[in-house]
Amino acid sequence: MPRIFWPLLCLLLLAGCATKERPELTEADQYREAHESIESKNYLTAIDELKELEARFPYGDYAEQAGLDLIYASYMAVDYPATVVAAQRFMRNYPAHARVDYALYMRGLANFNMEKGLFDNLVTSDKSARDMDAAKDAFRDFERLVTRFPDSEYAPDARSRMVHIRNQLARQELHVARYYARRGAIVASINRAQYVVKHYQQTPAVEEALAIMVKGYERLDYPKLAEKSRNVLALNFPDSDYLGKDKQVDLAWWPDEDNGLLSLLTFDLL
Repeated sequence: MPRIFWPLLCLLLLAGCATKERPELTEADQYREAHESIESKNYLTAIDELKELEARFPYGDYAEQAGLDLIYASYMAVDYPATVVAAQRFMRNYPAHARVDYALYMRGLANFNMEKGLFDNLVTSDKSARDMDAAKDAFRDFERLVTRFPDSEYAPDARSRMVHIRNQLARQELHVARYYARRGAIVASINRAQYVVKHYQQTPAVEEALAIMVKGYERLDYPKLAEKSRNVLALNFPDSDYLGKDKQVDLAWWPDEDNGLLSLLTFDLL
């Protein structure tokens, strides 16, 4: 055979090998591969394998477990939006499944972590000053979990996280109340403080909210309302740092009248 044909023959053989497809796996084998990827902590690979399994066998014997595993793998891959989507899809497809509580809990966890920034683990970050929509979604998920599945193994942790979220939401209201007060918007500041007292009882933020109400009513020259708020503060927090010996309320950050006007006029730049 002429030498010129050998390279061509080799290329044809290589092309034939390249086009040879891997035999299609059975549903059981494909699930086993995905499970092994999870066990090896290769979560991104597991996600791809589980999605392929769902696409090839949408009504197969492993479809439900694959849906649960996809929730877990997405969460472990720190892909919280994908975790929420996977959990929602599972609950929609299998509303009566015995592990709906798990899907609901994982969706709550994903929302709980959704707002975390890249450097949150490196520096202290007060999330009460941020948008808390994801935290509110998490609270609703956890609330739904403890209401529908009070005896679920995930209910105790959900309740604990609900307390944490309520504290954060109350702190956010205080943050806004301080913002308004520093700019001389006293009525708006009082309204935010009242919201904390009404909707976030049993949170640490109530103490300062009552103090803000006292200072605000004093600024607006409503002595009766100021005294009422002071009495509530003294009754519920007798050792409050905001109360002096003469029961006068002291907020270190509270602006005097001139500073409040200056802050309002200069957008708090001075």
